[in-house]
Amino acid sequence: MVATVADARSFRCGREFAAFLGLVTAAVGHWCRVKLLGISKRGDPYLRTLLIHGARSVLLTQGRADR
Repeated sequence: MVATVADARSFRCGREFAAFLGLVTAAVGHWCRVKLLGISKRGDPYLRTLLIHGARSVLLTQGRADR
């Protein structure tokens, strides 16, 4: 992640960073009138894949620990 994003302070919030990676929909507009755009393929596809697989493994591990 450090290699992909030079300065994380350029993002206003975590959602904006996730939209940069292509994990959530991008939002454009003001707080009272927000238009949600589609999920883009921006950013590094390999990094996006690693984050998704990491989240899946955490969820599977937690499910096994509950049993």
